[in-house]
Amino acid sequence: MLEKARVSFFLASRSITRGNKGITIFTVFVLTLIFIQLVLFSSMLAGVTLKFNELMVNFQTGNVVVEPKEEERYIEDASALQKKIESLPQVVGTSARLKMTGNVRYKEKEIGATVYGIDPADEIFVTGLEDAMISGEFLSRPDKGEIILGREVSGGFGALMDSRSLGGVEVGDTVELTIGGVTREFRVKGIYTTRYFMADASAYLTRADLEEMLGIEGRDLAQEIAVKTADGTPEDDTRTALLSLGISENIRTWHEFAGLLRLIESTLGLVRNIMNAIGLLIAFVIIFVVIYVNIVNKKRQIGVQKAIGIEQNVIVTSFVLQAMLYAGAGVILGYLFMRFGLVPYTVSHPVEIPLGDMSLKLDNAEALNRAVLLFLSSVVGSVIPAYKLAQKDLLDLIWGK
Repeated sequence: MLEKARVSFFLASRSITRGNKGITIFTVFVLTLIFIQLVLFSSMLAGVTLKFNELMVNFQTGNVVVEPKEEERYIEDASALQKKIESLPQVVGTSARLKMTGNVRYKEKEIGATVYGIDPADEIFVTGLEDAMISGEFLSRPDKGEIILGREVSGGFGALMDSRSLGGVEVGDTVELTIGGVTREFRVKGIYTTRYFMADASAYLTRADLEEMLGIEGRDLAQEIAVKTADGTPEDDTRTALLSLGISENIRTWHEFAGLLRLIESTLGLVRNIMNAIGLLIAFVIIFVVIYVNIVNKKRQIGVQKAIGIEQNVIVTSFVLQAMLYAGAGVILGYLFMRFGLVPYTVSHPVEIPLGDMSLKLDNAEALNRAVLLFLSSVVGSVIPAYKLAQKDLLDLIWGK
C-alpha cells in the first residue's frame, strides 16, 4: 500500500516538474484567487457582524439590560438597584432609563420614534452617544425642555431613510413630542449619528422631563437599566453575578436584542454560500480541464505505465495527487496573502462602510473549512477524467486512439 502511494506521488511530482510551467503557474494562481474569494467573503461577513455587535452594545443596550419583573411595567427603587449592580467589580456603569414610543412632529411632518428618558451623567458611562453628536451638544442633567434626535428622526446628515424623517430639523428648532396623549414642545439641543439605524431612529430627553409627561415624577421608576461591563467580560458571567446579588428582575444580555442583526447575518450568509458554491464550481472546472488536457497529452505514457505493470488505481491516484498539489499550493499562497497581507492592511487602513470603519476578521477554522472544500472540489475534478481514461484498453492508449 505504501509502495503504491510512493509510486503515485512520484508520478504526480514528475508530471508537474516536467509539465508545462505556464499551465502550472496559471492553475495555482487561479486556485489561489478562488481560495481568497472563499475566505474573503467569510472574513467580510465576520467583520460586518462584529461591527453590528459593537454598535448595538456601544450605542443602545450596553452589555446587559435589567428589565421589570414579569407583568410589571416599571422597575421600582431604580437608584438602589443601580448601586447594587455597580457594586460588582466588572461593571463600568449603569443607566436607568424610561423607554416609550412617541410621535415627533416638526412643521407638517410627524414620525414615530423610540423615546428614552435618561440621566445624562449616567448615560455617558454606558453608551457613546456623547461622542456621536454631529450637531449641537449632548444633554446635561439640569436641562429642561430639551431633546436630542438621531439623524433618522431629524433628517439630513446622511440619514439612510431621509424621506421618512422630519425633513431636516436643525439644532435650535422646536419640535412637538406626543406620548400617551400628552404633547409638549422641546428645543432640539443636538443631533447624533451612531451609523446604526436602530439607534439613530430614537430621541433622548432627560428622565425628569419624561417622568413629568408620564405623571410619575419623584417615584424613582425605570423601565430598563443598561449595564456596561469591562472589556472582555462574558455577559453570561455578569448575568450570573447579578442573580447572585438577589436581583429578581429580568436580566438579558445584548445577544437577546440582536434578532434583526441575526436576520441580516443569515441573509449575508446565504449570499456567502452562493458565492462559495460558484467559486468551488470554477475550481472544479479548472482542475477538470487541466487534468483532462494533461491526460490526453500523456495517453501513450499512461499506456506504457500500464504495460510495465503499474496498476490503474495507482495511475488515477497520481492525477488526484497532482490536483491536490495544485490545490495545496493555492491554499497556502491564499492563506499567507490573507493572514499577512490583506487582513493586517485592513486593520491599519480600515474599510469605510455605512456602519463605520470595518476590518476583515480571518477565522482559522473557517479558512480550514474552505481549504477542505477546495481540496474536495479538486479531487472530484481530477478523478473523473483520470478514471475514465485509465479504463481504456492498453493498445488504444499506446496508439493514441
